[in-house]
Amino acid sequence: MVGVERLGAIVSVQLRWLGALVAAAFAVACSGDLPPESIEPRNLVLLSIDTLRPDHLGCYGYRRNTSPKIDRLARHGVLFEQAITAHVTTAPSHATILTGRYPGSHGLTRNGMAIAAGVPTLAEVLAADGWATGAFVSGWTLQRHTALDRGFEIYDDDLGPPRTGARRDGAATTNAAVDWLRARAADSRRFFLFLHLFEPHWPYDPPQGTALRFLPGRYELTTIGKPVHIDRRLSVNHLTADERDEYVARYDGEIVVADELVQRLLDTLDDLELTSTTVVILLSDHGETLFEREWTMDHGARPYDEQARVPLVLHLPGDRLAGRRIPDQVSLVDIVPTVVDFFSIEPPDGLQGRSLLPLVEIPDAERPVVPAYTTARSEPQRVPHIRDSLSSHGLVCALRLPGTKLVEFPMSRGRWHPELFDLRTDPGEQTNLADEDFDAVLALHGQLEAWRVATSSDGELPPPTLDPEVEEALKELGYMEE
Repeated sequence: MVGVERLGAIVSVQLRWLGALVAAAFAVACSGDLPPESIEPRNLVLLSIDTLRPDHLGCYGYRRNTSPKIDRLARHGVLFEQAITAHVTTAPSHATILTGRYPGSHGLTRNGMAIAAGVPTLAEVLAADGWATGAFVSGWTLQRHTALDRGFEIYDDDLGPPRTGARRDGAATTNAAVDWLRARAADSRRFFLFLHLFEPHWPYDPPQGTALRFLPGRYELTTIGKPVHIDRRLSVNHLTADERDEYVARYDGEIVVADELVQRLLDTLDDLELTSTTVVILLSDHGETLFEREWTMDHGARPYDEQARVPLVLHLPGDRLAGRRIPDQVSLVDIVPTVVDFFSIEPPDGLQGRSLLPLVEIPDAERPVVPAYTTARSEPQRVPHIRDSLSSHGLVCALRLPGTKLVEFPMSRGRWHPELFDLRTDPGEQTNLADEDFDAVLALHGQLEAWRVATSSDGELPPPTLDPEVEEALKELGYMEE
């Protein structure tokens, strides 16, 4: 049971902390534990692996050998054990990663939308500081209609001829990024490279042998020929146990593919003698529901931990702080504040996260518990277990504390359907305690309301009006039903 007295004390401290974060400029002096002047960190590589669950990586304790290259990067870097996304859909989450603002502030709250005019991006900040900037993305959801291309000299979102697909193979995207890196040999400027891979996003279609390695005794996949958009609400019951195992193996097989592509990029940095001057950040935009709930093999609309938790690894030049693991809860809204802090760049206005350098430099210091906030598009059909009449407008909002989580689904007339979970005894978020501990719900609801106001997220944003081509692309990627 969640103790309301404990929550009240935490809430009081956290509200003061949140206000300070929203109002403050972020300038933290680097300690002597960071790379010495003889190894000057000059460049930044941001690797985003779409739809990647941390609990399917070896460095986060997964039993399968899906990620030996990423695991090695984590051993030589800093791993954040409790990293939380700000949104469980691709474009809104990446907009937060690249702006340091929550979705209600940057304005991109659903796929198909764009960040608001005047919201500065990390690429714009670094370009203004004289950096070369290049981005290479693998999915339609991150094409330049998002306005995330702002500040990038090169924004390679070429997925091929129109209407031939809404994604491209990660190898092609990585090839383009490697070519851009090699071209930097004649450019003395610092560089910022953003590489986005769409593996292991649905429909989980790795080479057959890559998936079969996780299915001993089987010699072929039987689910490949099924329709791409199966009935995901009922599939948990309609699929056999073997078929469910196969889908998970296919998902894991795609992680293997992404892992090899990550290594290719890291090898290129080595070949070009750039590793000793380049900071590498590896993360994902969100996780994935597999068979934990009624609506399976999907993300969006439900900010439960299998979608909200993400991997986050920071590798510093010279393997500084290698092997350090940070247990503190952090958010992807913290990426931009951390980058500008590390490189001593004037932060843009409106940042809503915090620099993570104090956690990295002094991991055992006492500090206030900082809540993590996650949003999702509201789609009632994806939460059939909720009997209340939910609204398809607005945003689902979640507040996560160590051990406690409140999720609020929008209803009509400004009301909310609450779900309260004790993450210590119920990490899978299966038992809603809202009726048993309504005092805790009220305390956390007040904190969510304060956050919605502070980040300009009122939870009542209507879905965008999409043209037919946009709708078709979203359907192909599994974000809309036929």
